[in-house]
Amino acid sequence: MTNDQGEPPKNDLKALADRYAVVSEAMSEGVYDWDIDTNALEVSGRLSTITGLNPAELTAEDWNQRVHPDDRAAYREAISRHFRGETDRLDCEYRLQRVSGDYIWIADSGRCLRIDTGQAFRLIGTIRDITGRKLTERKLLAAQAEAETARLQLLDAIESISEGIVLFDADDRIILCNSNYKRYFTVVAGEDIGELIIPGVVFWDFVREAYARGMLPNIDQQGGIDAYIEMRKEMRRSDRLEPIEQLLSDGRWLQISEHKTASGGIASVYTDITELKTREVDLSAKTEMLESLSSRLSKYLSPQVYTSIFSAGDSVEIAPKRKKLTVFFSDIVGFTPLVDELESEELTDLLNKYLTEMSKIAIEHGATVDKFIGDAIVAFFGDPVSNGIERDAQACVAMALAMQSRLAELRRDWRDKGLDETFNLRIGVATGFCTVGNFGSEDRLDYTAIGSAVNLAARLQTHAETGGILLDNETYHLVKDKIGLAEEMRVPLKGFAEPIRAFRIQSTEEDDQGFTALDRAGVHIRIKRSLLAEADRQEAVNTLEIALKELQIP
Repeated sequence: MTNDQGEPPKNDLKALADRYAVVSEAMSEGVYDWDIDTNALEVSGRLSTITGLNPAELTAEDWNQRVHPDDRAAYREAISRHFRGETDRLDCEYRLQRVSGDYIWIADSGRCLRIDTGQAFRLIGTIRDITGRKLTERKLLAAQAEAETARLQLLDAIESISEGIVLFDADDRIILCNSNYKRYFTVVAGEDIGELIIPGVVFWDFVREAYARGMLPNIDQQGGIDAYIEMRKEMRRSDRLEPIEQLLSDGRWLQISEHKTASGGIASVYTDITELKTREVDLSAKTEMLESLSSRLSKYLSPQVYTSIFSAGDSVEIAPKRKKLTVFFSDIVGFTPLVDELESEELTDLLNKYLTEMSKIAIEHGATVDKFIGDAIVAFFGDPVSNGIERDAQACVAMALAMQSRLAELRRDWRDKGLDETFNLRIGVATGFCTVGNFGSEDRLDYTAIGSAVNLAARLQTHAETGGILLDNETYHLVKDKIGLAEEMRVPLKGFAEPIRAFRIQSTEEDDQGFTALDRAGVHIRIKRSLLAEADRQEAVNTLEIALKELQIP
């Protein structure tokens, strides 16, 4: 409806203005209307509430002065461009000072009304308080800046580390790494492979590329690249990540130590251990050499002395000590004729077999073998290990009897091989205080024992019967409960003023009285009827009858 002049009735205009006021108040934004020609500024109540400014006193110039100094140039530039028609709308964010003096952030969005020539004569727009958003953005930017600073500090820190450092996310993608990590790849596989090692790249992709370029030579020994990658993935899935060693094609060795991060990723440290591996190889070679040397030395030392030197940590020095020992001397009887009869190879084999078997018995009984003097054996009990004087003496006598018994078996074996004439053994044993330890110069030492007991054992051996064992008085009284009665005699010995009281004990072979025996080349028979059970006796008869028939066949 209009009046006669074609204008809306005043009541309608008032109703329209009221509705406009209601709508503007209901909006979250404040509305303004700036008459550019008159510089008059009309604002909604909502805008007044946002800014805290009195609409009646607010002018466009006052508004312009309340824009933050740091934002004023950008604000004026945005308005000027819109006035010139360079932009369709005015969109600008800036800080505006409230009446209270504090600043709020506002988003200013408006549009000019223009005459036909395009000149702007009014600017109508809205103001929205965006202070909360801006503060959040600023906090976010500050947090991002802080994170970037931390990242750069971390990069600086890991760059100063001599090892290669790389961090992976939970999908095995690189987060960051230092230049030393890249260098391990570029030095061996080429500079261009370094271009692949960037954040976001999956670890396994450039491992495959490095393998294709021959950088990882020992992977084929582990089943190929697929098996290697699967093994590494399985290790990363496990609770405990053990270090692994990786050989590079340029001969360097890397130790790869990996740790799980709180975010589920992996932190890897690559350490060059080439020098360590070289030392290990050198150490292994030296260890093998020392083991070989110690093995050869063990053949020249008794087990007790060898163990004392190489295991117990005893210092090798001239430091003899006084101890009571039981000393053993043995010598072969009938060996000289064999020297002329046998070839040197046969003689060497015979003697070595004898000495080997006697040495085994000595070791079994705990003797310290002092030396071999040709075909003679010198040993003692009581150092460097002692089981007590009585038990040392008993072990020595038991060893002497075992040697006589074993020699009897060897003689039978040798006769079966055609050696009719072999040899027998004489043994002397004495107990007494000796000086035992290392004797010699600072450059060469000999571990041995000296003293009257040593001389006595040597002299007793020379007076023992063939196949016999002579004990001195002290030794016999230490072992008599074990061996029983023995034949007592007085023996004049060189170097001793009075005849020595000695005891002759029977060897195992001599104690076999009551045996029917025949030892010849090709036949060995030993029968002691008292030891045979009835069933065994009949079996023996049957066996002898069969043997007799065999012998009677022409």
